[in-house]
Amino acid sequence: MSVRSTWRSRAGLTVAGAAVAATALSTAAPASAADPSPVDVQVICDGVGEDTVTVTGDLASGGSAAIASGPLSVVGRPGFTGTDASGRAVSIAPTGDGVTCTARSTISASSLREVLPSAQAAKGGPSSSVRGHLTFRVTVDADPVNTAAARRAEASGQTTTAAASAFPFESALRTYLAGRPGAVGVAVRVPGTSRLYTYTKTNARNVTASIVKAEIMAAVMMRAQDAGRSLTAWEKSKIVPMIRYSDNAATTDLFNSLGGRAALDRASARLGMTATYADPGGRWGLTSTVPQDQARLMEHFARATGVLTSTHRSYGLTLMRSIASDQDWGVTAGAPSGTVALKNGWLPRTDGWHVNSIGSSTSGQDYTIGVLTHDNPGAMGTQITTIEGVSRIVQKYKDRLVPAPLPARGRLGDVDGDGRTDLVGVSASGTMYVYRGDGRGGLSARTKLKAGPTDATWFGGAGDLNRDKRADLLVRRADGRLQLWMSSGTGYASGRTIATGWGGFTGIAAGTDVDRDGRLDVVTRSANGSATLYSLSDSGSITRVRSMGKPFVYYQTLLPTADLDGDGRGDIRALSDSGRLRAWRSTGTAWSMLTATSPGWDRYDVVASPGDLDGSSTKQSDLVGLDGSRLFAHWGSTSGGRSSAVRLAPTGSGMVHLF
Repeated sequence: MSVRSTWRSRAGLTVAGAAVAATALSTAAPASAADPSPVDVQVICDGVGEDTVTVTGDLASGGSAAIASGPLSVVGRPGFTGTDASGRAVSIAPTGDGVTCTARSTISASSLREVLPSAQAAKGGPSSSVRGHLTFRVTVDADPVNTAAARRAEASGQTTTAAASAFPFESALRTYLAGRPGAVGVAVRVPGTSRLYTYTKTNARNVTASIVKAEIMAAVMMRAQDAGRSLTAWEKSKIVPMIRYSDNAATTDLFNSLGGRAALDRASARLGMTATYADPGGRWGLTSTVPQDQARLMEHFARATGVLTSTHRSYGLTLMRSIASDQDWGVTAGAPSGTVALKNGWLPRTDGWHVNSIGSSTSGQDYTIGVLTHDNPGAMGTQITTIEGVSRIVQKYKDRLVPAPLPARGRLGDVDGDGRTDLVGVSASGTMYVYRGDGRGGLSARTKLKAGPTDATWFGGAGDLNRDKRADLLVRRADGRLQLWMSSGTGYASGRTIATGWGGFTGIAAGTDVDRDGRLDVVTRSANGSATLYSLSDSGSITRVRSMGKPFVYYQTLLPTADLDGDGRGDIRALSDSGRLRAWRSTGTAWSMLTATSPGWDRYDVVASPGDLDGSSTKQSDLVGLDGSRLFAHWGSTSGGRSSAVRLAPTGSGMVHLF
């Protein structure tokens, strides 16, 4: 049977778009002019997906094979995998470095010499009839794929790190990865929370290779759920080898059954993978992604999110905990056996290996993780070692992913130590009054606390410095002295000066632990918008810690805010003179601005952030505004936003400071 006529009769549907220029497979004489017509051969490339190799002439007699356009290029001489007449396995590897692509159609020939160039055919031993598949070696240039995806993300306005925080053990990751080659992106999520941690060395965006198979599995599950049915026997027969053995043909069958690229993009959107884009050429392994999207994907298996049913989640996790032993590497490192469900991907390309690992860990503190590596010209094993080093660090410090609850001493506004946030007001004469909170958002009528200083330019809660469960007070005097006033529950002791020269600061916020070192902090704003962090000791001494950038150029009034993102660090809000409110998350060394803003705060004469007045489960700081004599509350949220105004019962008449 003619090899070429077999291809013509069995050629599959051609996939649009594929590789670079044609590359000759042999230096022998060109193919006969009697048979010049090119033939398209559908192939499945390991870790990449389906493409089309165009064969011109007779491969056994100097013909050529190429992929017409896109990031794949055929190199070397073709190979063959199949059996001979006796049933003996015959495997001739294609030559060259790169990814192996296997023809989908089956060919038969009386000898390997009818199929392959003579140098390749000779590797098969004695001549006999054969039946099987041609194989080709291709190189992959993923740069155009990632560049196009990055532009697509930018055009759509998607951000990939806005909601992420620095790892609480970032220094360990930085030190380790500084000595490792290539680019690395790491993301860890704590399932069921808003906690997302990321670290990037050089560039986090990468092509998925075979980790996309976990997303394809999720897409098939969502299709079944949408139809109100269970997975079919056919779907399971493809999912099992795809996940456990990383079978590329099974993956291609499922990918095509879903609807290809468009279906994968729809699945990414439903899964919240906002920076993941399918390859325009329909090659599933060249999907472009970022590690935080992969950690989000694994969260859908790790915890009920409303996307996958418990049956599908359990099925997927079981498969990902029982992958083939030769693929059990990566983010399982450092974890007890059987506690990590994972999927790995690997792909050689023109500048080295792309090696990725994603998983869900349930040993102790649960987390999901994505580690993507690329741009390393060394061996695949080098990148595996990098990933496993990252995994061991995360395992070692995983308990830090969820910080201990903020201690009561770091909560603002509890003047009398009853566990409920109070509001303190100061009149123009310096008299201090307390509005005692009921823990549900209500305030009592004010009662006098103490006659305070008449020359104070700023009042703010310091938190509970001496650990007596009562919030203490900081006061700045007109001459620039910063004083500490300790609460007795019914009043304040006379102030003690702890710093001088503070008159130049245009904004001050205090009472939270901004850098999570266990001490209460003070943040200042200078006239140019720069921020400086100071630390308060339990004895009341104050020390400059560091500059924290220049985040408050357009925002003059600082308001202390409880931990917005659950990373254990106090955050901050700030008001502009025009009445616009914004929030920033602390990274410990700098401020990360949230995108949302809230206008209209110039309606108030005074705005304060006393703490959690309404006793919310998230312990978020609420806001109080004074409009004439009327007090209004705005309940805080973890997004940094706030509710609409709620009128409070007591009068604020005569108050010029609130805290």
